[in-house]
Amino acid sequence: MKKILWLFLLLTQIVSGKVLSATYEVSFGIFQAMGVAHTHMEIKEDQTYTIYITAKTAGIAKLLSNNRIEIYESRGIVKEGKLLPKIFIKTRQTNSNKTVKTYAFDHENKEVWFQSVEGKNPKSSPEKEKNDYYAQDDFLSLFFNLKNYLKQQQSYTFYAIGGNKKDGRIDAIFLKNKELTEIKKSLEREEGTFLKVILNDRIFASRNGELLINLDSQGLCEKAILEDVLFFGDIVGTRVK
Repeated sequence: MKKILWLFLLLTQIVSGKVLSATYEVSFGIFQAMGVAHTHMEIKEDQTYTIYITAKTAGIAKLLSNNRIEIYESRGIVKEGKLLPKIFIKTRQTNSNKTVKTYAFDHENKEVWFQSVEGKNPKSSPEKEKNDYYAQDDFLSLFFNLKNYLKQQQSYTFYAIGGNKKDGRIDAIFLKNKELTEIKKSLEREEGTFLKVILNDRIFASRNGELLINLDSQGLCEKAILEDVLFFGDIVGTRVK
């Protein structure tokens, strides 16, 4: 259940207004409510923003993952209508361990520095290291910025801190004709925007982490599917409130 959070993160897009809160559930096959994610995004009057997502495993996934919890946080500013991150933090913890990785953005010099701290009670803080690649977005800011980036119905390639370890590449593809008909059937939706998002990273037993997602008229994702995962079939993420 290590990568269950990826599906949650694809379900949040920026909408009009300064505060957004939503809750999502992930299920697959006969197993329901394998995880729950709570999302909160706020833009303040001083044009700073905070995105905070907490994802918790549930049911059998909670048992198999040793009560795994993941917390992702992005903080930064709003510039020209887009979110520009300064700090990106990801926390992963179980009953026995905790890892906190903090990324600091230096946009002027096009560098990103990170610090990783392990253990629930660390005795020291390791030195900061330069990340292998620079990206303007982190994983959260990218998906909240998608509404601004997807201007035409074509294929896009993005890069984000927190994406795959090699270069953070994420591809978004607008589907048409037969593929569009098939995705509507799979997602059980007729209205909105339909995309295939490729994370270029292994999620469960899928090779590239290919997801089908549906955005409503406000840019908020209602449902996402990771198809044909070995042993499990489709993994489905759905907004519940």
